[in-house]
Amino acid sequence: MTLSAIELEKMITFRRELHQHPELSGQESMTAERIAMTLRDVGVDEVHENIGGYGVVGVIKGGRTGATVGLRADFDALPLEEANQFSHRSCLSNVMHACGHDGHVAMLMAAAARLVKQRSAQGTVVLIFQPAEEIGTGAEAMLAEGLQERFALDAIFGLHNWPGVDAGHFVIHDVPHMASSDDFEVTFHSSGGHGAMPHLTTDPIVAASLFTTAIQHIVSRNIDPQDIAVISLGSLQSGHASNIIPAAARLTGTARCFKPELRKRLEVRINDVAEGVAKTTGCDVTLDYVPSTPAVANDIVCAQLCRDVVVQRWGHEQLVEHPVSMGADDMGAFLSHIPGAYVWIGNGSGPQTPKLHQPDYDFNDAILSTGSDFLASVAMQFLDNHQ
Repeated sequence: MTLSAIELEKMITFRRELHQHPELSGQESMTAERIAMTLRDVGVDEVHENIGGYGVVGVIKGGRTGATVGLRADFDALPLEEANQFSHRSCLSNVMHACGHDGHVAMLMAAAARLVKQRSAQGTVVLIFQPAEEIGTGAEAMLAEGLQERFALDAIFGLHNWPGVDAGHFVIHDVPHMASSDDFEVTFHSSGGHGAMPHLTTDPIVAASLFTTAIQHIVSRNIDPQDIAVISLGSLQSGHASNIIPAAARLTGTARCFKPELRKRLEVRINDVAEGVAKTTGCDVTLDYVPSTPAVANDIVCAQLCRDVVVQRWGHEQLVEHPVSMGADDMGAFLSHIPGAYVWIGNGSGPQTPKLHQPDYDFNDAILSTGSDFLASVAMQFLDNHQ
């Protein structure tokens, strides 16, 4: 099922055109139109648009009715200025495909072309092109608009490119391997005052400083050392002058872990710390805690199917180990409702390999054929196993 030289060149061109014309989460209208048009050109049986925003779904029917397997790719870009100078660099300022979603789409589109040509004797393949992954809302939005009810998926699979792993090698976890991700915003409020007379007011900067250090004790003192969790603050804004105590200090952060019960524990303790600091400093406090994506946890049977496909197609040596990641992906939302597996494919290793979410990143076109072969093979194997 390897791509011919002509097919590969066509998919590389398609991928680079997507890279050149990125769109941010929730704004992916032109990308969605391009995906839908290409699916029709490939020859899928059905194309459904505008599911959960700009989500696109293609359907490929086998010879007879049977099981239904989903293959998923994401297609939004990031608010980042591209540093690359190659010909297919982003044509937009401060928008680029810095996570390889253009490559994910191209791999799935190439798999779609194969599955149209080599249709399963039984069953249906559903191709899910998902928007808004980077802000953690796309998968839930597609589910909320009836994706599962409309297409009745028995399983779902996907690929994410992974810098730091040799190109074309696969990492397949049985344990949760991408973290849940929740965001929070804490604001300490004061009446404000003069820096020379702090006793006449309360100080939100002092409160924010105490909160900053206190929340770091949650993981070290409230969480079992055998569990994995992280709390990080990404911003702190307050005041404009050296001699004025401001009226507010605002902090934003993220909390990440792998277990649902631990996820709730982090939320409770962050709230406790915010309220405790407010009481200690005399400030008022508001906390906005926003649950985002659940952890990515593979179904063990589906993960084994993926390993079997890799071994059959390329041999045991293409399967490698790699630590889990505190990075998040809303594929976890799909996997919370539907059994499946999310697999990492190496994008290249070595000290000069660009990392995800960096201005010099680019998807490695050398893995496009392998990735599409894997997706098509997994779909066929799943349908063969469920006749």
